[in-house]
Amino acid sequence: MSFSNNVKEELFKTLPQARHCRIAELAALIGMSGTEQRANALCFENRVAGMKAQALIKKLFGFDLKEEAEQAKGSRRGLFVLRCKKEEIKVIFETVKIKNQSYGILSVDKPGQNIHNTLQNDTVPGMLVCTQTCCKRAFLRGTFLTCGSLSDPEKDYHLEFVLKNEAQADMLRSVLASLSVEVGSVMRKKAYVLYIKDSEMIATVLTLADATVALMELENIRILKEVRNDVNRRVNCETANIEKTVRAASKQVEDIRFLAGAPGFDNLPEELKLTAALRLEHPEVSLSELAMLHPTSVSRSGINHRLRKLCDLAEKLRDSRK
Repeated sequence: MSFSNNVKEELFKTLPQARHCRIAELAALIGMSGTEQRANALCFENRVAGMKAQALIKKLFGFDLKEEAEQAKGSRRGLFVLRCKKEEIKVIFETVKIKNQSYGILSVDKPGQNIHNTLQNDTVPGMLVCTQTCCKRAFLRGTFLTCGSLSDPEKDYHLEFVLKNEAQADMLRSVLASLSVEVGSVMRKKAYVLYIKDSEMIATVLTLADATVALMELENIRILKEVRNDVNRRVNCETANIEKTVRAASKQVEDIRFLAGAPGFDNLPEELKLTAALRLEHPEVSLSELAMLHPTSVSRSGINHRLRKLCDLAEKLRDSRK
């Protein structure tokens, strides 16, 4: 099972205690899916979302809705369908404040009005269901169940909501903004996509939706990634330092051998000749290790100064022979 499906399974099991939060989550499940609804049925492209709606409707209204599977028109995807009586669906839609932006087919401003045979797929819930923070969190949970997805954080940090119309996108953006969640947006074919790529912001969304298990898994992955990245940085840094040390030591050995084969080497100060001899014997050691090999106390910077002086003498001798 994918990480996204694991999140949805967890959210499916989370049932709000307060009636107003149950209404808010149901409003998202029905109104944010973009699936064409009917006068005698509620349709869901996502089975988990449909089952959650079924459970909430049972809790809120006591309706036992029968579930069916159908093939969506013009699509290979199936539909999860909840059969309703007209009176039941009227009560449900009035309660969750569903209205149609373009046609006004169903409006809570006119309770009890007739419902047409189908509700267009640009229905959106009214903001009245999201006045409290707890209800906004429930609404977010329902929206993720019906149109959200989350990539495996091992591979990428990417959470998105795919919405069928601009009204839905505007409402969700408004709810998220009120919860201090920033989202990006893009058009994908005819869909409105709101997305988050920041891992901390994704963690915030999971926290708000009460996806505790998924949140802990995400945090563990984030920690492991940070540790791996830190180790890689350290290894890369150490590798670079080793390569730098090797290049410098190789140049020092080359210069010392050049000086040793030239007249006048024996006239150099004893400390320079000692350092030169030790470097030739131990070309692989660092400056600190080379300093410790000297019989008398000498600092790392002192060794560096001696080797630099030997290299300068070698360069001057080469220049004089040109």
